[in-house]
Amino acid sequence: MEKLVIYAFLVCIGIFLRASISLYPHSGQNSPPMFGDYEAQRHWQEITVNLKLKNWYKNTTKNDLNYWGLDYPPLTAYHSYAMGLAAKAMDSSFVQLYKSRGIATENHKLFMRTTVLVADLLIYIPALIIVCVAVYENFRNEMRQRRVVSYVQMILCIAYPGQILIDNGHFQYNNVSLGFAALAVACLLRDKNVLGSLMFVLALNYKQMELYHALPFFFYLLGKSFRDTNDKFNFSTGFVNLIKIGATVITSFALIWSPWLILGYNDTVQVLSRLFPIYRGVFEDKVSNVWCIVNVLYKIKEHFTNEQMAMVCLTCTVAAVIPICLHLLMNPKKKVFLYALLNSSLAFFLFSFQVHEKSILLATLPAMIVFPLEPFAVFWFLQIATFSMFPLLLKDGLLVAYLASQLIYFLGMKLVVGLSSDGKDFLKVDLFNVSQIIDLSATKSSNSNMKRVFFYLSVYFAIVLVALQLFAEPPKNLPFLFPLMISAFSCVHFLAFFAYFSYKQLFCIKN
Repeated sequence: MEKLVIYAFLVCIGIFLRASISLYPHSGQNSPPMFGDYEAQRHWQEITVNLKLKNWYKNTTKNDLNYWGLDYPPLTAYHSYAMGLAAKAMDSSFVQLYKSRGIATENHKLFMRTTVLVADLLIYIPALIIVCVAVYENFRNEMRQRRVVSYVQMILCIAYPGQILIDNGHFQYNNVSLGFAALAVACLLRDKNVLGSLMFVLALNYKQMELYHALPFFFYLLGKSFRDTNDKFNFSTGFVNLIKIGATVITSFALIWSPWLILGYNDTVQVLSRLFPIYRGVFEDKVSNVWCIVNVLYKIKEHFTNEQMAMVCLTCTVAAVIPICLHLLMNPKKKVFLYALLNSSLAFFLFSFQVHEKSILLATLPAMIVFPLEPFAVFWFLQIATFSMFPLLLKDGLLVAYLASQLIYFLGMKLVVGLSSDGKDFLKVDLFNVSQIIDLSATKSSNSNMKRVFFYLSVYFAIVLVALQLFAEPPKNLPFLFPLMISAFSCVHFLAFFAYFSYKQLFCIKN
């Protein structure tokens, strides 16, 4: 009963924070002609509810793909259709073909914001709690303050500003795909591999960016299927397990894609071409990955076609991910799987094609799941991940929301960790209670002072960069200097975190 009360309290806190951020501007607000991601999500409701299914992904006289054409997998389309029906029942002007473009009424904003909160309440927040409980069940013997660390992890996940600012501020539905991915991880941690496969198929068919997590799922399930209860290789057992998982995955994909499979090969290929738009180029805006930084010194788009650059990105991403995945295949342990999820998502973010600022959320989810094993590194990584999206959030008019949510998050974590650390003072020189977060690690750190110094230097320079972005005038010939500095600063951190977590996976996991 006590646990249920705590979980209910955490859900209330999560919804309150998200509802508060929902009061701020959204992407593209009052910014014609495209109106940002908010309008993209609304337009998909308009298209799916007014056009026949076969035309959802096609360029027609009634569906201009250059105006926010649908470019996510079928589950997103079905979700848009369901919301479109609800919108039409509430007020048909919300999804009226052509005439509803750029709609900016308060009633519509309330409807759209509510749909995100519903997904948070029904999928994302429960999934976070479930996966945190699964992590506790599997690794509690490695936690120094078992139950305390588990509750700290739940707060860390549910109140994480990065995801809230993007979904409930900027406006997207990452909570759906990330929620299914979290449920898939929880299932695998509880040895429910078939159900976990189904959950991941749902995540992947909602957003194709879940490919960031796909290889660890594949290699873990492949390696695990051939291990018996004594962790010994067993071919016959593995063959049966693979049949079950394969049948689940194939059947699930077939059902989700069945309308287009029935329509024929050309219609299916048309959908796939929308999911992987090579024509958009290697990156958009200023994103904290390797190619954006390399482009400063060597103009990629002047020397490579999009197709050539796609192959370069694929080669580099595979080269970065393969050692991680082969190690997981040979050591299909749950801890290795969690590290591999984080490392794979970081590799994809750093090296793959068509990366957006928001894609770092795909790395923050496995990071939050790994928190009990790497409390300090994860806490630091999450701060940089949110900071890396600052230029985007500033453009959306979310400056106050960014600063407020970060402050609440820091103070909340400081309070929770401080009160759980043998009654140590809440107010002290260690502003963010980094010492106590380091002390949550399973093994005592011999260089905690050095870690604390590097963390505060990182925070200090991040604050300086925010101040420059807000108050300094960039050189006229370098108008995007400060966003680029933020991207480069964040990219260096992400490369360091990728190296660190890869090292921990490949060389430090003993059981």
